[in-house]
Amino acid sequence: MYSSLLSQQWKQTVRSKYFKQGWGVKILIGFLVVYFGGLFLTLGLFMPELLEELYPDAEMLTPIFSGFVLYYILSDLAMRFFLQDLSVLTVQHYLTLPVKKSKIIHFLLRGSIFNFFNTLPLFIVVPFGLRTVSSEYGAIPGGAWLLSFVFIVLSNHFLAIYIKRALAVKKGVFFAFAAVVGGLFLGDFMEWFSLIFVSEQIFSSFGPNPTLLFIPLLVMVAFYFLNFSFLKAHTYLDLWKSKASENVNTTRFSFLESKGIVGSLVANELKLITRNKRTKSILFITLLFSAYGLIFYLNPQYNEGYGWLIFVGIFMTGVFMINYGQFLVGWEGAYFDGILTRSYEMEDFYKAKFILIAVTCVITYILSVPYVYFGIKALYINTASFIYNIGLNSFVLLYASTYNRKKIDLSKGSAFNYQGTSATQFIIVLPLMVVPIIIFQSFNAFGAPNGGLIALAAVGLISMAFSKYWFKAIVSNFKEKKYRNAEGFREKS
Repeated sequence: MYSSLLSQQWKQTVRSKYFKQGWGVKILIGFLVVYFGGLFLTLGLFMPELLEELYPDAEMLTPIFSGFVLYYILSDLAMRFFLQDLSVLTVQHYLTLPVKKSKIIHFLLRGSIFNFFNTLPLFIVVPFGLRTVSSEYGAIPGGAWLLSFVFIVLSNHFLAIYIKRALAVKKGVFFAFAAVVGGLFLGDFMEWFSLIFVSEQIFSSFGPNPTLLFIPLLVMVAFYFLNFSFLKAHTYLDLWKSKASENVNTTRFSFLESKGIVGSLVANELKLITRNKRTKSILFITLLFSAYGLIFYLNPQYNEGYGWLIFVGIFMTGVFMINYGQFLVGWEGAYFDGILTRSYEMEDFYKAKFILIAVTCVITYILSVPYVYFGIKALYINTASFIYNIGLNSFVLLYASTYNRKKIDLSKGSAFNYQGTSATQFIIVLPLMVVPIIIFQSFNAFGAPNGGLIALAAVGLISMAFSKYWFKAIVSNFKEKKYRNAEGFREKS
């Protein structure tokens, strides 16, 4: 039975959209895999030297490394929740066949182990364990320490997928999880307790006491069967159908529909965003990246200058615009022929998209305002970036969308989903992020950073003044390429 399931899942994988991507996307994915794998492996190989440099008085390095394991667990859980996809085996197809449900669920859970998030941390832990832990505690305790970390990684894996699955049925599970993670980080930040001390006391003991290995093993098994019992209780066709009908989003945005054809088109765009999984995931990513600037503003190496902060300002105030705008027509690719036969003007079609982009830029700009805490410079940078994004980058994305000819499955999440992606998307991002930095640096190089910010805002305002000509050029290019694009959208994914 398991061999048959494995064979069918392999066929499903090799026939999926991931194997039909263009060479540009395949090369990019391969580059990212090699890059991050090499980066983590290098970090693992040279971790002892790094810790020795940071803690020159330390007698043993394993307790120091163990002090950061709890941080890893909490951060990894958060990342998995937002980015890790659930298992791809289509369970529904097997529920009408004479196959034991327990076998299907066990196969589903065991097959989910082999993924990016479970493999990547081992590139750090295995070299460190072989080089450092084994030399400090011995071969057997070192092996027990390594095995315990593998169990910790798998425990995180099963806990994360349980929370994601339970969210559809028991929203309280997610809020409890968020409260615990947030409370631990808050308590550590407020110095009510030290996560480093707690982590060191717990995880450094796995080396000297190999018998404690059974604790992470039991935790992993507990989370495994927690998933198993949940799936067994909710794997019914009738239950899934009823849940699907209950979860339909019927929001109408009637206040926009009464504002004419442009308002109706904006309302349709909002319905598309709020009713589909992949577009909704972009909203979550936007909120997540509103804190992206903390990485730079908390680091004096970047905060003292301007160059990187311009990049951060453009990205934070335009994160939704960039992520959503790259596929501006592709989101509607499934019914592109219907768009071509509608009675409204294509200029109204693109004006609606511009309004949506502009409003989201306003929202992301408001989310960036609290960075003024790090100095008035942050407000000036984000304001100039915001004006530039609305004034120029928005029209660049609208124009680039006329070259989009790959439709997107809106029911899939955006994490590690490259459907609809081509080399064009990556080429588009370069001018969006690089050109404003070049404009700013052309003034900053002569000691006039404020002049660079004024130039950014001026370029945005000038471009906005010529919006009428932008829309004419966009519509003209769209009409020229609409039949070629329609042919592309008709192709099966």
